[in-house]
Amino acid sequence: KITTIVNFILDESGSMESIKASVISGFNEYISSLKKQKNKVLFTLTKFDSMGIRIPYVAVPVKDVEPLDNESFKPGQMTPLYDAVVNTLNRVKEEVKMKNEKVAVLVAIMTDGLENASKEHNQQALTAIIKELTGAGNWTFVFLGANQDSWATAQGWGIPKGNIIDWQPDVKGTMMAFNSMAMATASFSDEVQLRSDSGMSAN
Repeated sequence: KITTIVNFILDESGSMESIKASVISGFNEYISSLKKQKNKVLFTLTKFDSMGIRIPYVAVPVKDVEPLDNESFKPGQMTPLYDAVVNTLNRVKEEVKMKNEKVAVLVAIMTDGLENASKEHNQQALTAIIKELTGAGNWTFVFLGANQDSWATAQGWGIPKGNIIDWQPDVKGTMMAFNSMAMATASFSDEVQLRSDSGMSAN
């Protein structure tokens, strides 16, 4: 069986405050859906704002992931998107190297705004690492963007149009984004398992 590593990079900047309750609820339902997957699922969570990049889980069994609540999700400050994504990818890339099993890696980036606070990395660095990992054959990226031209933003980084979800930053839009992500994750897991069963490499 293929092990799926899901990496969720979640914007915790101040603009997310208005949809805080919906983000918490949608995220928790998404985690519940992952816990029902037949295949082994590992999970990485990154939360970020300009006060720091917090990665409480790196490739841990999804059953060990705690639900978000008002204490563990506190939006504030600005949006160092490039730093958050590149730092997470570097961490996960090292984890994948240490795995003695077939893995498929899904990276989801959810933000309701544009980059405005990175200090370590720029768009070129982000684009380069996405290209590198996508080229490995077992990495897939999904972008969930609001308050921007999500397709132009993510395609500029090398994420294909079919993997881009443009969502409205309100209660309904947030829940729809998480529901779409749940379906995309299930589809991804099934696809890589079929590829493995048919003899195609997933590592």
